[in-house]
Amino acid sequence: MSCCPGCWCWTTYYQRHEMATSDQPDGWNQEVEVVKNDSSNGLGRHDSYNILKSFGQCFDSGVVLLATKKSSYQSDQSFLAVRKYNLEDCRKEICRFLKEIWLMRNLSHENLLTCIDSYVIGHSLCIVTPLVDYGSALDLIQTHFSNGFPEVVIAGILRDVLHALVYLHSKGYIHRSVKASHILISSKGQVMLTGLRDAYCIVEKGRWQTAVFDYPIDAEQNFCWLSPEVLQQNLRGYCEKSDIYSLGITACELANGVAPFVDLPSTQLLINKLNGPPPQIWDCTTVPPPEHRIILPNQPADSGVFDGVTACSNIDARLEAAYQRTFSRSFHRFTMLCVQLDPGLRPGSTQLLKHPFIQSIRKGSVANWLEYLTLISIPTIQNLSKSPTIENEPTFNSAQLESATFTHDDKEDQRLSRDSIAWDFYD
Repeated sequence: MSCCPGCWCWTTYYQRHEMATSDQPDGWNQEVEVVKNDSSNGLGRHDSYNILKSFGQCFDSGVVLLATKKSSYQSDQSFLAVRKYNLEDCRKEICRFLKEIWLMRNLSHENLLTCIDSYVIGHSLCIVTPLVDYGSALDLIQTHFSNGFPEVVIAGILRDVLHALVYLHSKGYIHRSVKASHILISSKGQVMLTGLRDAYCIVEKGRWQTAVFDYPIDAEQNFCWLSPEVLQQNLRGYCEKSDIYSLGITACELANGVAPFVDLPSTQLLINKLNGPPPQIWDCTTVPPPEHRIILPNQPADSGVFDGVTACSNIDARLEAAYQRTFSRSFHRFTMLCVQLDPGLRPGSTQLLKHPFIQSIRKGSVANWLEYLTLISIPTIQNLSKSPTIENEPTFNSAQLESATFTHDDKEDQRLSRDSIAWDFYD
């Protein structure tokens, strides 16, 4: 089938580059053919959307467009996000784009971002998804919560991410890229996990593998979040428990406003993950008083346990803000379990859903954590043109939440001893 005029023919590209890698599920080849043939009618499909404006970037060369679907019914005018990639700039990534489209179309869960449509127009690949109007958790950290989210918000976010991981793991996939930038949040309190282009299928020829050895293509961009066993690349391999480690690092990122190991060179990062103390969330129990802090100017940041930190990333202000707050003991326990060096000592995603920290958020309820986000004026994406710029928005002030503290069961927390890594939290 011939491509539309001016369209880069990626059908030919696929004839030269076989898609027979072990991380592709049954039905993949049929879906590839469908997506390849999108190029012939991409122009007509693109015309079925009203492109309103550009509001962000994605990957290395992609842009994100705000759009609505052309319809004669006013009730159908919901906002959509169109991710547009220049195929000439990212030819090596096309296999991963197609895998992401396949997974977004064939996996169905309320906490996973879905693909509504995909097509090729000219030299561009367009992926249409629902609009998640607050953007990513990283966007909110950078614009409103520079010192990290309140604990109740983190619990709500991580609960929904865990639901997504339970589903992915049950389908035989390791996500391999759990981090704040891949967690989308809507103004209605819906949390969606994205970034499926890095996912890996652990089911091969109908058999469930106990360990896999594939090294992620984007590993360098995800060093901070990848588990030690993924980076080690030894004969033991890794399994879905590697996502639990990434979840623990993400918990630190959401709480501290910055990911652990963020400024370390790759070699030192691996050494710290293998031999150093595990990362921590920052509060008055883990941050030393000002007179005991060691700030090392112009040096890489440490692992997050204050054996020496740097002045980069506004670390002095972050430490002072962290010293003024207290996270619950169950949150510390949750993070500690996730970032265990030995994957056998980490609970699975299903078990973590029963942890007291996650159980503190009632299932199916978002009001008790979404209200924290509504205490400040966060413009939704579709209203950015009518609202003040994000840079002019006030940053989050923890004093606003003094009257609405996070509640947790101290008796439940006491069931775990200070040095315990047992999983009896769900008994």
